[in-house]
Amino acid sequence: MQFNTFPFLFYFLPAFLAVYYIAPRKLRAAVLTLSSLVFYWFAVGGNLSAVGLLVIFTLTGYFVDLAAGSWGGRTMAGISVAFFGAALAFLKLYRGGALLAAGMSFYIFQLIAYTVDARRRGEPVERNFFRYFGAVLMFPKLLAGPIAESEALQKRLARAGAKKVTFHMGLQELILGLGLKVLLADRVGVVWGRATVLGLEGVSTPFAWLALVSFCMKLYFDFYGYSLMAVGLGHMVGVHLPMNFLEPYSAKTVSEFFRRWHASLGRWFREYVYIPLGGNRRGMARTILNLALVWALTGLWHGVKGGYLLWAGLLFLLIANERLWMRKHLEKTRVLCHVYTVAAIVLTWAAFAAGSWGGALSFYARLFGVGPGAGSLDDFLYWGRIAAPVMIAGAFFMTPVPKKLWLRVKDKKWADALLFCLFWVCVYFMATSSGDPFVYFNF
Repeated sequence: MQFNTFPFLFYFLPAFLAVYYIAPRKLRAAVLTLSSLVFYWFAVGGNLSAVGLLVIFTLTGYFVDLAAGSWGGRTMAGISVAFFGAALAFLKLYRGGALLAAGMSFYIFQLIAYTVDARRRGEPVERNFFRYFGAVLMFPKLLAGPIAESEALQKRLARAGAKKVTFHMGLQELILGLGLKVLLADRVGVVWGRATVLGLEGVSTPFAWLALVSFCMKLYFDFYGYSLMAVGLGHMVGVHLPMNFLEPYSAKTVSEFFRRWHASLGRWFREYVYIPLGGNRRGMARTILNLALVWALTGLWHGVKGGYLLWAGLLFLLIANERLWMRKHLEKTRVLCHVYTVAAIVLTWAAFAAGSWGGALSFYARLFGVGPGAGSLDDFLYWGRIAAPVMIAGAFFMTPVPKKLWLRVKDKKWADALLFCLFWVCVYFMATSSGDPFVYFNF
C-alpha cells in the first residue's frame, strides 16, 4: 500500500482520520502508532519479519532514550548507535539487500537521531511510550522520510490535532503531490522505461540523452510528489514535517543542490556525521576527508551497487572541487553557475540510474557516442515525438514559476475546485494504468 493507490486513498486514510479525530487528544498518539503499524504491514505485503524488526528497533531506541541521562547513558547511547548502524549495514549487504524492507533506512536513521539527541540533552527526548513510537513510526514519513528533528516533532505530537486551516492546507498538498506523481512522474518516465527495456548499451547517443533527461524528471517529480504528500498528511493530523524539496534545480552549486534535494537526509549527515567528525573547523585537508566519508556513507546508504558508489564518488569530487577553488568563481556568475550545476547533476544521475558499475560505464559510453549505432536518430525521433508534450510540461514544473503562481491563488475558492478536478483526473489515470511505486521506497 502506497500513497498513490486506491486502498490508501479510499480506505486506509479516511478510516484513520475518522478514528484519529474521534479519539480523545491524549489517545491520538496511540492511534497514530497502531495505524502506522497497520499501514506498514500492508506496505511490506504482510511481511511479519519486517514488522517485527520495526517494533524491535523502535523498542530498543525507546529504552536507550530513557536511559540517556542515567549512569552509563553515554555508553548505552554509543552501543545503541553501533547496533543500529551494524543492523542497517547487515540488512543492506546481506544477499544484496534481500532482507531490507521498505523504509528501514529512514526509520533507522530517525532512531539514531533520537539516540544522539537524547544523549546530547542528557535526558530522554520523549518519555511517553506512544508519542515516541508515533514520532518514529508516523506513516506519512515512515517509508521515505522526511527525517524529522526529534525535539520539534515531539512537541508537535504532544499537541497533535489540525486546525481547520492546517487540515485544508494539508489536503491541498496531498492532491498536488498526487498530481506530481501520477500525471508527471509516471508519464515522463516512459522514455527511461523504454531505454531500460532496450538496454542502455544498445540505444543511440541522442536517445541516451533523452532517456537520461526522462529519468531525471521522473526521479524529481516522483520524490517531490511523495515529499509533498507526506507533508500534507502531516498537516492533516496537525504535525508540521520538514519539506525535503527546496527547488533544488535553482541551486548555483552542486553543494547547494544537495542541501535542497532530500534536505532532511542532508541535514542528518551534517548533524550526525560531518559536524561530529570536525566539519570544516580543522583545515581544508580534514574538511575534504570528512566530505569523502560523508559521501561514501551516502552512497552506501542508497545501496551497495556499483552505480550508487560511483554516483557518490562523482559528487564528492565535484563538491571537493567547489570547496577548493571553483565555488568562488561560480558565485561571481548569474547564469553560468546554474548551467554548470544542472549539467553536473544530470551527468551524475546517469550512474545512479544505471545501478551497476558495468551499466554505468555502458551508459556513459553511449552518452558520449561510443559504440556501433550511436549516431542513429531513429529511436530518438520516434520517442521524442511521443514524449515531447509531457517533457516540456515537466521542464516548466521544475522551475519556481508554478509554485509562485500557486501561492498566489491557493486561498481562492476556485483553487479548491481546480484541485477537486485534479484529484479525479489522477484517479482516472490510476485506474487506467499500472502506475509505478515511489522510487525512494527502495532505500
